[in-house]
Amino acid sequence: MSQDILILNGVVKRFGKLVALDHLDFAVREGEILGIAGPNGAGKSTALAVCTGQLAPDAGSITFRGQTLTGRQPHEFCHAGIARTFQIPQVFSSMTVRENIEVGLEFGWHGKPRGSERSLDTVLALTGLETNQMQSAASVDLITRKQIMLAAALATDPKVLFMDEPLAGLNEAEIEIFADLIQRVNAELGIAIVLVEHKVRTLARLSSRIMILNFGQIVRLDVPDVIMSDPEIIELYLGKSHAA
Repeated sequence: MSQDILILNGVVKRFGKLVALDHLDFAVREGEILGIAGPNGAGKSTALAVCTGQLAPDAGSITFRGQTLTGRQPHEFCHAGIARTFQIPQVFSSMTVRENIEVGLEFGWHGKPRGSERSLDTVLALTGLETNQMQSAASVDLITRKQIMLAAALATDPKVLFMDEPLAGLNEAEIEIFADLIQRVNAELGIAIVLVEHKVRTLARLSSRIMILNFGQIVRLDVPDVIMSDPEIIELYLGKSHAA
């Protein structure tokens, strides 16, 4: 069994009287794809924000490769080996595709010996951006913007990558292309990937395990076959449309 690389223990996050994460306990295993699903407002995006340093937990601890990251700044999470992408692609429109990825490479290098970072050409090849690397990022379509954001995140040399609804806004053909890319990144780089995604059937195809969240608590954490064959989980937490 793979080793636990990132561990959340009793994590609580409140927004006023709203408890977004309620004593959340789970671990991300080295090299796995962990899917996170659940209804709107379940705490999925809050969990990603806490795991990547955008939000500090009100209680509990976050441990990554034996190092306590609780309360540290987002750049410290990144330099430790944790990266994320967002539902709406975040790119520098005034730069070329290549320059966007160079930003990730330079930022992720901090504190590491020169030559240890993932090479720019490797990232370009893996994400399919070699041919349009000199194109302006302002002129590309949505799926390419998502590829740029993913490539820039990979250039920081993460050991765990968190992705918030990476398939949002894509058509069926593009979903297949980007899902295959996620699978390839996991297989070729060996990094753990945590996916928050509403397209549950695709999530089930990609994931080693799926965690169902609701009201900031884990309802179920199991392999996809078990999750997708449970009528109660489908009806209450995923929606009947995902049963087919």
